[in-house]
Amino acid sequence: MNVLITAGGTAERIDSVRSVVNFATGKLGSLIADYFAESPKAEKIFYICGKNAVQQTTTKAKILPIETVDELENAVRKVFRENRVDAIVHSMAVGDFQMRAATNARLLAESIWKAKPKTQNELEKLIANAGGFYYGGKISSNEENLILLFKQAPKIISLFRELSPRSLLIGFKLLDGVPLETLIDAAYSSIMKNGCEYVLANDLQDVASEKHIGYLIDRTKNARKYEGKEQIARGIVEEVFRKV
Repeated sequence: MNVLITAGGTAERIDSVRSVVNFATGKLGSLIADYFAESPKAEKIFYICGKNAVQQTTTKAKILPIETVDELENAVRKVFRENRVDAIVHSMAVGDFQMRAATNARLLAESIWKAKPKTQNELEKLIANAGGFYYGGKISSNEENLILLFKQAPKIISLFRELSPRSLLIGFKLLDGVPLETLIDAAYSSIMKNGCEYVLANDLQDVASEKHIGYLIDRTKNARKYEGKEQIARGIVEEVFRKV
């Protein structure tokens, strides 16, 4: 069996020294890789991880470090282009946004004043498509009223079914401070939208505590509760071996 695991978080550059990051250690993804490596059933483990994520030491793992969402997409495409993958565990906290431009209040106001939009819709389009002054290097720390314009990043989970429709896919869903029913509904929606067999649903309030609680949701909307990263990791690996 060949397994692809994503772990840790992505970072998107604002300039040459600053980034917007997702705070994820990759510890759970690394534990999942450890449990796969223990079994003779697992032949190869492709471990795509953020540069600050917990690393893998097992000889079965091929480490593919990435930083940005674009680098993650390239790594995923390369793995599927060159290998058969039987199971995917997509535990990485992938950024939802990428910076499009940096501007400031003065430049934005000047462009609005010059264009003189007549409707709210025209104004929104003008702001959405506003150019910036940043073309590389470091944005000055003396910059006043800095405005960063972001665009949506590619949805990596949607690539998996396109690139490897027969792989068993486990996704992850993280919300913050919501009722359990809302969390389970969101995980189930991800299953239906992205073609996952399972989604591991987490609430940030539980992840942040020592006793990490996760709910493994399947296509029947059944929720299996696990407590602690070790139990979550082992439970996911056992389900993969049971299904593949």
